[in-house]
Amino acid sequence: MITRAKLSIADKRSLALRSIETAPMNIDLSKMIVNKPWGYEYLLTNTPLVEVWHLSLDYLMSTSTHCHPNKKTALLVLEGKALFSTLKKTVKLSPHDAAIIDAGVFHSTKCISKKGLKLLEIETPPMKHDLVRLKDNYGRADTGYETREKMELTNVSYIKFRGEEAHMVNNFCNNFLRISFIRTDEELKTLRSNKPKLVVVLNGFIKFKDEILYRVGDVIKPNILNNKKISFTNALLLSISGI
Repeated sequence: MITRAKLSIADKRSLALRSIETAPMNIDLSKMIVNKPWGYEYLLTNTPLVEVWHLSLDYLMSTSTHCHPNKKTALLVLEGKALFSTLKKTVKLSPHDAAIIDAGVFHSTKCISKKGLKLLEIETPPMKHDLVRLKDNYGRADTGYETREKMELTNVSYIKFRGEEAHMVNNFCNNFLRISFIRTDEELKTLRSNKPKLVVVLNGFIKFKDEILYRVGDVIKPNILNNKKISFTNALLLSISGI
């Protein structure tokens, strides 16, 4: 299931009541683990257009009710179960479910699985400072992103992709994660053979004739890849396959 959270009047009103100014962060987040009251997050891979973060939430812990005024976000469940909430609705997300969130939509994610919750967060464009918190269980309402004091250097125990080159990460939260260039029919055939559950566009476009169907940051179901009428332009895809 892919659920979509669209900007509402309630979101616009709530954001209008906040006057928080944020500035770009002068920290190399690619080297950091960011500690959170609900767990931690770190940058898994990125391009100039998109960032992919890995989030780990503890049982019954929740992110703040927050929005990103200027960037599109998607959340993909790898392991565990979540309650995903906006100002309008709450839905349950299970492994290989995703939520696509318009810029400006207030949302929160709560872990409801005893063994914890593992997510991928797709953000485009890369603007980690683009954050407005409305409500928070840990006293962070109306504050910006975590400061350097909440961060520590990563070590080899934290799995990461090696830049943008095509390769696979084995057994990441009970999934295989692959980055693939799609330039030839053979590369597309290889991607299909891996039987992905979800696919994320990291670069380029997926088109039907001259119409752009999917662009950077979009999450798609893999059956789209079987459509012989689609074409790929400078496509770099992240695919998630179950073990």
